[in-house]
Amino acid sequence: MELWPPRQQGMKAMIEARLLVERGTLRDQSEDWGAFHFLALPSPGDRVAVDRDEGVHYLTVICVHHAPVAVARGAQPSAQVVAKWTGAE
Repeated sequence: MELWPPRQQGMKAMIEARLLVERGTLRDQSEDWGAFHFLALPSPGDRVAVDRDEGVHYLTVICVHHAPVAVARGAQPSAQVVAKWTGAE
């Protein structure tokens, strides 16, 4: 998880997380839609609107996988948002 952009006066930091989308049954392979910036990590049940493939896709968050790291390591934590595709415009 990375804060973007680096904190500047008057700007809000964003969290980068990988978006994994379930489009079929939960047994099907998740689609990796890549990394997106969030103002805050969503919670299960949240609805997310994603601009993709020349349209807006609506998703419902199933869960968020957090991968924290120890501060002493200096590495970046990461997160994956798993969401169910519910429709598109």
